[in-house]
Amino acid sequence: MRLRSLTATFLVVFVSGVLAAAPAAGQGAEPGRLMPNHGQQHVPNGTHVTYPEYPPTSGPHWPNWADWGVHGEAVPEEMLVHNLEHGGVVLLYRCGGPCPAVVHELDAIFRALPPSKYGHIKVVVSPNDRIRTRFALLAWTRLDEFDRLDRERVLRFVRAYQDKGPEDVP
Repeated sequence: MRLRSLTATFLVVFVSGVLAAAPAAGQGAEPGRLMPNHGQQHVPNGTHVTYPEYPPTSGPHWPNWADWGVHGEAVPEEMLVHNLEHGGVVLLYRCGGPCPAVVHELDAIFRALPPSKYGHIKVVVSPNDRIRTRFALLAWTRLDEFDRLDRERVLRFVRAYQDKGPEDVP
């Protein structure tokens, strides 16, 4: 009987330890979820690309990319994908109207982000009315969607993926 009790105690402690060490459901070692890689083909500027997933995290894109920083107008996704290819991160937001307080907070978050290995922040912040959630973080083949702005979540994503695109470009 004592052996059975010890065995049961061991199993409870062992299983509890395994569960405590395992990541929570939906969380892996890397932030966001892995998305399919749809390639890196360049298409002429102005060409509309229909992406199989939205927002896109890879695929055909224009030869031009967006300036790093906070944008007040929506940046075309065909440009943003090029930023991702260069190891940039994109933070999209959806307000459904003017939202100066959100833009102010996004600007403060942007300014506090760590620089890339090239000495500048490789992040584009852009409004986007097509995303499903209020916010979406994009990197090459990575996507994290959420409704409540969280500085630490943004920082973790940028630290994980800035400078990690298929092309090593400033």
